Amino acid sequence: MIVGCLKSAFALVGCATVLVAGGIVAYEYREQIAGAARSVLREVGHAEETDGAAGESVGWPSAESLRSAKRKRAAMARTPGPAYVVFTPDEMASLIEEGLEAAARAALDSLHVVVSGDRFALRASLRTSIFGRELLGPFEGLLEDREPLEMAGPARFARTGVIAWQPDHFRLRAFPFPRALVPRLVNRLTGRDDGTVPILVPGTVGDVRIRADGITFYRRTD
Repeated sequence: MIVGCLKSAFALVGCATVLVAGGIVAYEYREQIAGAARSVLREVGHAEETDGAAGESVGWPSAESLRSAKRKRAAMARTPGPAYVVFTPDEMASLIEEGLEAAARAALDSLHVVVSGDRFALRASLRTSIFGRELLGPFEGLLEDREPLEMAGPARFARTGVIAWQPDHFRLRAFPFPRALVPRLVNRLTGRDDGTVPILVPGTVGDVRIRADGITFYRRTD
């Protein structure tokens, strides 16, 4: 009987230890877990979102689109030059891809950009190992080697020669990550430390406007 009681006591201690450890992990990643739960509940009973919905346009990067975007940048750099230039979604996707680290470009497949309203989103198939447990936390074991990625946000004029795309939404499969963590995830893709994806523009550019049919860069007036 004594041995049985001891075994029961040790079992209770073991269970308590597991529960405490689980509670610590759950607290540490509480925002991610809550976000994932909200996302799953939203998506139950709804069809998968498709590209090209009303009010959206989809852009795919290509060598030709990048050359075209660079020609427009060169035109904007000339003095005198056009008061503004409009980049197509394909050209914008090519410029965004150009601003990523080589390792990030290698980790992304089927990259494309969805432009809507005053924001655009990057969608791709991502090799999740680029982030590691440091950033994925407990979701590392739930994710496959490749998962669908979506990160989205507005773009703004940052400084002379740079338009900054600043994602504020980051989702892998059905798991949205806390907004506070998004800059760190973006930095892993860009090799930067400011949470933005830089889009290089001529020093003559002073503003940017995003619409579904294109992204307009305006010449500085000062």
